Amino acid sequence: MKQAAPDCPHCGYHGWTCVEKFPWIPPPLQRAMDVDGRLSATERAQIDQAAEPLEQALPQVRVHVCLGHLHADTDPREFGFWLLNASVPPDSEAASHRSWSILLVIDRSSRRASLTVGYGLDPYVSDAVLTDCLKAAAGDFAKGRYGRGAAVCIRKLHKALNQMRRAATTTVFKFRRSLANGTAPPEIMRDYRQLTQRSTP
Repeated sequence: MKQAAPDCPHCGYHGWTCVEKFPWIPPPLQRAMDVDGRLSATERAQIDQAAEPLEQALPQVRVHVCLGHLHADTDPREFGFWLLNASVPPDSEAASHRSWSILLVIDRSSRRASLTVGYGLDPYVSDAVLTDCLKAAAGDFAKGRYGRGAAVCIRKLHKALNQMRRAATTTVFKFRRSLANGTAPPEIMRDYRQLTQRSTP
């Protein structure tokens, strides 16, 4: 198992880089963090209607949406990483969900958005999947339909997570069945080993 690295081996980025860029105390994470009061009751309901089925299907996961104006030189991806990791959970239950959290940041200034997932989800969700989810919502975001766009993004991510869960469940089932039969073919051992490596922090 690889040990956690203090910084990215590719670009040298590390946690303190982010802290130095955002030397503030971040607010607690909420389902909808609407800095400017832009979301209507209908839009908040759209976000809830997309997030609740995901959280019910995957109880460890929590969904958060942050909408506001970032400074011109702020990258929404970097801001999302900072907010998700630096925000202090209000209680132990919230803390237990942090590594399985999803944060959608929508920057109304640059008209950009980002998706950040916690460390528990990160091994399973590729950048390509996150990009596809954001692309699906881009049309709504461009027209200022933030609640609808967020709901589209969350539902697409929910679908992707369900597919990953089914694949993982199938791998575990095949592994257990092969052990019960007294044999473990190399391909099943390979798939199970990859799954456990993903699940190990």
